[in-house]
Amino acid sequence: MIYSSTAIYSWEKYKDSAYFLKKQLIFITVGIFFSFLVMAMDYRVLAKYSKILVLCALLLLVLLHVPGISREISGAKRWFRIWGFGFQPSEFANLAVITYVAAFLSKKGVSRMERFSSGFLPAIIVLGVVSILILIQPDLGTVVALGMVVALMLFAAGAKLRYLFYIFIAAVPFLYLLVFSVPYRRQRIMAFLNPWADPLGSGFQLIQSQVALGSGGWFGKGLGKSIQKLSYLPAAHTDFIFSIIGEELGFIAA
Repeated sequence: MIYSSTAIYSWEKYKDSAYFLKKQLIFITVGIFFSFLVMAMDYRVLAKYSKILVLCALLLLVLLHVPGISREISGAKRWFRIWGFGFQPSEFANLAVITYVAAFLSKKGVSRMERFSSGFLPAIIVLGVVSILILIQPDLGTVVALGMVVALMLFAAGAKLRYLFYIFIAAVPFLYLLVFSVPYRRQRIMAFLNPWADPLGSGFQLIQSQVALGSGGWFGKGLGKSIQKLSYLPAAHTDFIFSIIGEELGFIAA
């Protein structure tokens, strides 16, 4: 599917239809290597250096806003470019925060987690600082996902539900402002709710993805036979690859 959905774009941009396939094979190889490395590592080592991981994440998130270092894509500064590969510090920040919170919770124990100031607040402060730096990029989706993971971790560790409820209530007004005070975010929400209100603008991509999924039917058109990937569906090889899977392999495979 990677080759099928990227071949045309790869040829147009790099004159190599297998460019992204080769790149993904490299990522898979590196990923397998690091997965075995992590499996062989004592997880307590990560706990020992969890604070350092958070500090490194904060430094990387700050460096994103230093002119000439980061790469701006579609108005957002989220990426570093290293040796031809993209690196997103917010992904490292996710790992760092989750590792820190896990290490913090393992030390505190269930009884301490019932206390707001010593058991609950420190984890929320770390999450808050990292979230602010990610929001500046801007990247609201990552912040929401990370916040939900940390909330589940705190709940599993024995944090009182009312503490989580207070944080949620406090966050709702900010989330509302972050979504509806920024035009492109508001457009995305409106397009999701009713893409046909602006079929040639903000709703175009969603409509084309629905066309891809609908035309695939139950069993698809066949591998490599997508029509929507022929420049009809924007981002067919990235964010909307699922639509191409549905078009070529059908509802059953998707």
